[in-house]
Amino acid sequence: MTNAKKSSWKTPNVWGFSLASLFSDLGHEMVTALLPGFLLSIGAPPIALGLIEGVSNWAQSLASIWGGLQADRNPHRNRIVFWGYVLTGIKALIAIVAFWPWLILLRTVAWLGRGARGPIRNTFIAEEVSPQDRGKAFGFREMFDTLGAVAGPLLATFLLTYTSYRTLIAWSVVPAIITVLVIAKWVHDPSPIPPSTADRVGTADRIPWPPAFHRLRWAVLAFSAGYLAPTFFILRVITSHPPYALGLRPAVLALALYTVHNIAYALGSYPAGVWSDRKNGKTVLTSGSVLWTLVLIGFLLTHNNILMWTVLFIGSGLATALIETGQKTWAVHIIPTPVRGKGLGQIAGLGGIGQLAASGVAGILWTWVSPASAFGATAVLAGVGSVLFAWTTAPPYRDV
Repeated sequence: MTNAKKSSWKTPNVWGFSLASLFSDLGHEMVTALLPGFLLSIGAPPIALGLIEGVSNWAQSLASIWGGLQADRNPHRNRIVFWGYVLTGIKALIAIVAFWPWLILLRTVAWLGRGARGPIRNTFIAEEVSPQDRGKAFGFREMFDTLGAVAGPLLATFLLTYTSYRTLIAWSVVPAIITVLVIAKWVHDPSPIPPSTADRVGTADRIPWPPAFHRLRWAVLAFSAGYLAPTFFILRVITSHPPYALGLRPAVLALALYTVHNIAYALGSYPAGVWSDRKNGKTVLTSGSVLWTLVLIGFLLTHNNILMWTVLFIGSGLATALIETGQKTWAVHIIPTPVRGKGLGQIAGLGGIGQLAASGVAGILWTWVSPASAFGATAVLAGVGSVLFAWTTAPPYRDV
């Protein structure tokens, strides 16, 4: 692994993916922040949000599994990354939708792109960065990703006072185009796969998974079933009809709180990566999952308390930083190198399947029982996942 021995972990690919994540998430999070209010504006019921989140996450999970296989075997994996970012930009077409089921199709296509490129992106970084610095590299990229996620809702919060949901969603095409240009210019395959990969595939298929990885897969599946999309937090604020705060109407207040979530996420990502390198990803991942469970319980108990909502959005952002960075670092630490992409794809795929369950359960319970029941059910599942994360105690696979 010659490339992994470079002294600096801020490699061209780390920078390229970081900048791409900045612009990609600026557009993505602008649309995500506006989605609950947009759905309400076209008369969609709360279950619509569950279906959109659930189906698109399920599609992303399948694409992630496929993308993981391509990360290990496909000599054209760099092209998959490029077209994955292109597909993600299609979400701007939501601006022309009048009937909410069309959002399922558009969001699903966009999430297919996210799923296919994700494992390859993480494999590129793992191949190019030395093992003792991978947490920092993943956290650094996650930080840029979330800086974009801060900018997107901030723009939406400010501009929603002056323009419509549709106009703002349409403008998300601009950062999507910049993202594709960054990928084309900066990102390159660190370890090109030869056109003939038959020997590599045969060898990889005979490599057994470490016991810790089997446990991690079960933990990811269980926890993801309680990993509720933050759009439900936004919906909680809007539908609770809070009093005007600082002159902000409920929809704008919800966007402002989501921006607070993303600021906490951005500030927490790099320190989470440093912590992952000093300890291990499992400690960081478990801590984040426990904090996430507490946040869900907080949303279960809180109604029309703006101060408490602020605390919960901060907590959810910090928890996400710990989970996303810790999970990648821990997974790369225990997956054998020849099947790293396949393993990362499986983790991402199981996460998507779990989030399908989370969105479906939450959407049904929210619509036909109560919002509190949605948060209660997902909190239980997240708590089970946290216990399983703590159970992944087998010695990790060591990179050589």
